[in-house]
Amino acid sequence: MERDELISLLAGESTVNKACRADLERGASYRIWDGDDGLVPANNLASTYRAREAITRDRGVATIGFAAAVETLHALGEQPVLLGAVTQLDPPYCFQLFLTADAASLLACIGVDQKHKARGQSS
Repeated sequence: MERDELISLLAGESTVNKACRADLERGASYRIWDGDDGLVPANNLASTYRAREAITRDRGVATIGFAAAVETLHALGEQPVLLGAVTQLDPPYCFQLFLTADAASLLACIGVDQKHKARGQSS
């Protein structure tokens, strides 16, 4: 997928979409997993990311879009979801993308502040 295509999929006005889109426009790295390796049933992702949400919240890690993404994934049931990621180094932020199986639409996006990793490495 070309950068411009991914940017256009993030056209929504939610805080997480705007932040991810801005990072891509500034040159953040990205990856969309190919084919069967990147397809996972939405309900499996919902349970995994519900647990991750609790962990990040307990650790005080800043996130955006987490609860909405988990609810979207849960509602999709067995529908296959294609995974992607956007990583911005300065400031350090990582976005997890959930796309339709054909990569034609963005289903959900989660942003996670990565500053906690830098703090953990320096101690």
